[in-house]
Amino acid sequence: MLSQEDVNFIENSLSYEDKVSLIFLLYGHRNPQYALQILTVAGQAAVSEETNFLVDWMNYERQSSEWEDELLEVLTIMEQNLLLIRAGFDDDELRLKFFPRTAEIASFVHPMLKGLYHFCERLTDETSSKLLNQLERSAGIALQQKTCMEIALLQLLCNECIQLGLKQTGQECNLLMLTAACKAMELYDESDFLKSIVSHFNRHLATRNQEQSDASTKNIPNMTDVSSKHSPSETATTKVQTIQSPLESYLFHPERAGIVLLINQFTFYRETNPELIELLPVRPLKDRKGTEVDKNSLVNLFTEFGYELILEENITHHQILQAVQHAVQRIKPAHCSLVVCLLSHGQEGKVFGSNSIPVEVKAIQQLMANERLTGKPKLLIVQACQGADLQSAVPIPNHEHDGLDGDERTASVFMDFLVAWSTVPGFASIRHIEKGSWFIQELCTKLCQLYESEHIMDILTAVINDVASKRGYGNECMVPIVQSTLSKKLYLHRIASARRT
Repeated sequence: MLSQEDVNFIENSLSYEDKVSLIFLLYGHRNPQYALQILTVAGQAAVSEETNFLVDWMNYERQSSEWEDELLEVLTIMEQNLLLIRAGFDDDELRLKFFPRTAEIASFVHPMLKGLYHFCERLTDETSSKLLNQLERSAGIALQQKTCMEIALLQLLCNECIQLGLKQTGQECNLLMLTAACKAMELYDESDFLKSIVSHFNRHLATRNQEQSDASTKNIPNMTDVSSKHSPSETATTKVQTIQSPLESYLFHPERAGIVLLINQFTFYRETNPELIELLPVRPLKDRKGTEVDKNSLVNLFTEFGYELILEENITHHQILQAVQHAVQRIKPAHCSLVVCLLSHGQEGKVFGSNSIPVEVKAIQQLMANERLTGKPKLLIVQACQGADLQSAVPIPNHEHDGLDGDERTASVFMDFLVAWSTVPGFASIRHIEKGSWFIQELCTKLCQLYESEHIMDILTAVINDVASKRGYGNECMVPIVQSTLSKKLYLHRIASARRT
């Protein structure tokens, strides 16, 4: 439990800029006018002078059991990791609890304030200054400070030029003025980001209102009499329109699809570094015959969808992490997504570098969960074993498997993530030495067949169905597994030249 001394320590360890963010996230939905007053006082205070607005907030909010969680979530969103550690908290646990880099999800903080904080973080000083001038013209008011977007947003909230929305009353959020100002400044990615967080908030609000409406409808008598005024077809249509709540789709333009990183491991050697030898598998890893077929299929597929290709082959465990980090850094605001494909030997939750040292897939996911990709889909496709077990011990002619025994399990815990494994944990992944792997080949085939009509999750369902129906020469089978935290439907589109061919 945080004490008053802890809270006072936290407050006076922050810079003025961080105090602005803290007040914005705590007070923006409660009382933006009071927040502006606090910031005026904080701005006038000398550097060495202590402030106590956070203690005041704590004392007022103590009537709620959630005040401490809200404060911890705010500090986690602001990535005050060192401060949280000094206050006695595990910052890794807090990140897993609060998803600070996912703009659409908030547990205790108002979700629109979290989204707007991320919006401010996306802006450079130059674009922020220009946008503030545009907002002044749009709102017809003089903004108090031309250097801080969060203070300007508080003033716009006070003047009801923008609205955060309120779930308790069913009030939708409205950021039209801010979105329009971004478009006027040609900040299209920022405009899309704002639309995304607004849509996410209002969609869940609409779902909740619909549930309340459905619940109240159950108490209305003589519903059959009301329905009988319409023809059967009209009634059916009305019912469908009432219960449908279609998910939105992620923005995807093949001209700026994003980056696809393809890591293809064919040959392996035994690491000689004495500090790493204990991580080596008991048996040497064999060459992965047939992976060239998978590589070519994936290159052709994602090139047709407009992705910029980064191809890495036969790289070490350390170079795998470097390659993922490099791909993330190549993502631009205009890009729609990131895809990472790993073709290698593996064991449960891990893939092997060319030096036969394993890399945890969780570590790769953590690198992909970067603020550059907030709100954008992140696809991780893993063609590797998660164990060595097969359903039959009979030797498989012309087939091999990509795995070893393992004892660790991993799962996707980040928003807008999709992780597709070629096989379930504990089992081998079957690869034909001439035709490629079952999973990658079916994935490429189904994406080519269904991308115009189906979104990625439905396509992967078809892939799972077809792969699971395959049988090896010894009656072996395998089942892919998909872990998803996608919040929208993802439809891929081919570039125009690819469609014509």
